Amino acid sequence: MNKYNWIAIIIIFILILLSLLTQYSGHTDVQEYAGIAKFFSGQYKADIRASHSMLYSYMQAPLVYLFKSIFIMKIISLIFLILIIISVYYISGKDKKALLLMLFSPIIWYSSPWITPISLASLFFLWGYFFLNKYEKNNKLVSLICSGLLFGLAWAFWNTTFYILFFLTIVFFFNKKFSHLVLFIFSVVLGLMPLLLFDQIFYGLFFYSILRHFFGVIISSLYGGIYPGISRATSSFLPIIIFLLMMPAFFHNLLRKDFFKENKKSIIFLILTILFLLGNSQIRYILFFWPILILLLSKSLSEKQFKIQLIIFAVISLIVIAPYLVQIKYSTNTLEFSSIFSNFGNWKLIENENKLILQDLNQIEKEYPNQVFLVGNNPDDYEILAFLYWGNKVKEFVSIQDYQLNLQGKEILFFKTIESSPKIKDRRQIFISGGIKKSSIDNINYDSIKLAISLEKPLDLEGFEFIKKYNILYLYQKL
Repeated sequence: MNKYNWIAIIIIFILILLSLLTQYSGHTDVQEYAGIAKFFSGQYKADIRASHSMLYSYMQAPLVYLFKSIFIMKIISLIFLILIIISVYYISGKDKKALLLMLFSPIIWYSSPWITPISLASLFFLWGYFFLNKYEKNNKLVSLICSGLLFGLAWAFWNTTFYILFFLTIVFFFNKKFSHLVLFIFSVVLGLMPLLLFDQIFYGLFFYSILRHFFGVIISSLYGGIYPGISRATSSFLPIIIFLLMMPAFFHNLLRKDFFKENKKSIIFLILTILFLLGNSQIRYILFFWPILILLLSKSLSEKQFKIQLIIFAVISLIVIAPYLVQIKYSTNTLEFSSIFSNFGNWKLIENENKLILQDLNQIEKEYPNQVFLVGNNPDDYEILAFLYWGNKVKEFVSIQDYQLNLQGKEILFFKTIESSPKIKDRRQIFISGGIKKSSIDNINYDSIKLAISLEKPLDLEGFEFIKKYNILYLYQKL
């Protein structure tokens, strides 16, 4: 075994150790991913809200049931991350530059503790890209079909894959036979079939997840989210700056005339992907295209540039893991790399909040067993409690948003009609209506709810009186 393999083993061991020791498991959508896995395992004391990757959570439900912990989901994500590193090494022809660049990449260290479908989707997408390149060289349909199947699987586990796959298809197939494009698209749909079957079984509609995601993006982009003050748009350039900080310092090497000419399609695809993701600059998205970027970058660097890039990656990676090290013992408002900057000058260390919430829940279930609890003040605060709770003495956690809709006799959260505006006396007019509403199979008896819990601050709801303040939670009783 050569020294580079030993270096890889040591760094991967440290990566695993960091991921398993830190309390942090991600913050964006993580409670949805884990909550849905708990739901399908029969451990979730609440209704679910569909996530961006239902299939990903569903497939891990048996493991969550077996281990009675979402910690196993962190391990699974970490395994996929390690497989990405190993895959880049072998796809690059066992290139030491590619291996070391992956091992020291800030995005790898950033992603290591996350519960996320992006690592699995990225792994499938990487191998899809590998077979697509084989098809480019040998024009064999077997390679094309394998590529399409793997891209379809990537899409099945992470909805955003669709947009990136759209760019890839335009770039790689603009000069190909139309019959080959049709075969590729058919292969992608076959790869997508696990998600389509899941949607048909659980929602009665083959394309439910895709349609939900697609129209959700359109509506939130045009009209904002269903929660006040939440929009996909951002007025700050900080997320974009932080996103770009993670990019290689020698990215411009890819644009050198000879290198660009040799790898034109791949580089154009990467540029389009990066520009697209800059519109919603979340660091975790970088992992999806990063393996392909490193495969190209490793071939373009001189020895001197390689050493400089490795040092830059190492320094940024040390900064990236600092919040994770802190969260081995403490909770903090500096959860991850971007919050180091967004909360600069206001960093805080506090006792483990999740541990305190669990202590509170254990005490509440002893004092008020077999009860349904309304949870506020935010619409999705119930997810936090359902995410953390593994007992059997709480009947259910209910969202304050659903309670208030029932109180007001409403079921529609969002409704919009788009219609044509004829300027002439036409007897017909076209319109399209749609929106979001409470589930029609909601069987919660809201009138029977007697107890409510709020997190960190008093409950903002009339008709309930304060009973007791615990470590984090406030308990209220209906008047």
